[in-house]
Amino acid sequence: MIRSVLFTPATRLDRLEPALASGADLVVLDLEDGVGPDDKYTAREAISRFATDGDGGFGDRGEDSSSGGKTPAQIGLRLNSLSTPEGILDMAAMLSWSQWPAVLVVPKVNAPAEICQLVDLIDARPTRLLITLETAKGISDAADILSVAPKGAIVGYGSADHMAETGGRMNNTGLAWARGQVVNAAAQANMPALDGVWLNYRDGAGLEQEAELVQEIGFSGKIAIHPDQIETINRVFSPSEGELAIAHEMVAASADVGGGAFSFNGKMVDAPVLARAHRLMEFKDRSAE
Repeated sequence: MIRSVLFTPATRLDRLEPALASGADLVVLDLEDGVGPDDKYTAREAISRFATDGDGGFGDRGEDSSSGGKTPAQIGLRLNSLSTPEGILDMAAMLSWSQWPAVLVVPKVNAPAEICQLVDLIDARPTRLLITLETAKGISDAADILSVAPKGAIVGYGSADHMAETGGRMNNTGLAWARGQVVNAAAQANMPALDGVWLNYRDGAGLEQEAELVQEIGFSGKIAIHPDQIETINRVFSPSEGELAIAHEMVAASADVGGGAFSFNGKMVDAPVLARAHRLMEFKDRSAE
């Protein structure tokens, strides 16, 4: 279950271990926005060496890594857009790697054909896609794009790039329509959705308020720009012990009455409410794995 994502530039592999120690569920080595145009080749070469390192790289680092005994973070990679020459070079390099990232972040997706092409190239390699929608066209065609995504895919909303294109503001009003569009498309495709960044990393209270808002909308996690944001994001997007206990009791009560609508703690419970309780219990099961 991915609640939090933290990016680190592919040119700064020395930052990987501190990023893994942050508690983020997914740490992404970035070949795209985190790397300047003049450093793309250097970054690609560095990641190619990293990916063929038999003693580390994208391989399983176990629980004795920098995670402090917690479930270790997954390590992902963000390519350049496959509609650019740099993205094509990234993908060509990857095809020769002995290790692949646990998650491949695909930026600025504009059309279903981009995902279909990528799936063909990936073939049977063990990697999961995080499809980021961050352009006006990508947001408008979100449902069509996600409808061709492979099983296990995730969608992320690239709010900063989207607002830069539209001229909108990075506030709840400016982001409202696109957030709803992304969450609705994700629900249709039966995949989790991650909200975009909270830019003021020193404003922990603002981050928490926004994370709670998007969690209520339907997002299951959020992208971070700083390690200090991870604890808040993980906490907001994790059900409390009280919520889990109520969900367990509700599911048990449903079994007792044999299905259908029923009264629970003074409230009517029907199929949609019960489905949410099941999702909470599934989150607990996945977190225990």
